[in-house]
Amino acid sequence: MNGKRLIVLTLATIMLAYGGPLLSQENVATMRGTQSIETSSTAPEYKRWTGKSDLIARGFDEQPPLIPHKSQSHKINLKTNKCLSCHGLDAYERKEATKVSDTHFKDRDGNQLDDVAGSRYFCTQCHVEQRDAKPLVVNEFQSAEVSK
Repeated sequence: MNGKRLIVLTLATIMLAYGGPLLSQENVATMRGTQSIETSSTAPEYKRWTGKSDLIARGFDEQPPLIPHKSQSHKINLKTNKCLSCHGLDAYERKEATKVSDTHFKDRDGNQLDDVAGSRYFCTQCHVEQRDAKPLVVNEFQSAEVSK
């Protein structure tokens, strides 16, 4: 037997002997708990929208701001972006809304654009509504000192 074949056979034997239990579904921890993937689950509890007067501070520098109002019905697709009807350059003053950040008008190469960059057009890729919800997993995250 040559050396490569011996190594492959040895590794295959180890995987068969010890790999099966390690790769079994019973040892995989999920957020479903013990519920199998085939079992239908109930919808998660709807979390209360926190409202404008109860703003949640950013947890770290460069965190996208949270959306301080309901936005579930705001349509964002290739033809329409409801967010820009209030936060766009031509509307934010009239609507008394926060202006879209200047960073959203630069492409990935740093070139200044007249409209929101395609990579920043779908607002809810980064921005989410504020919700009164507990973290999904226990953690010890400490909020950073945020200057904005």
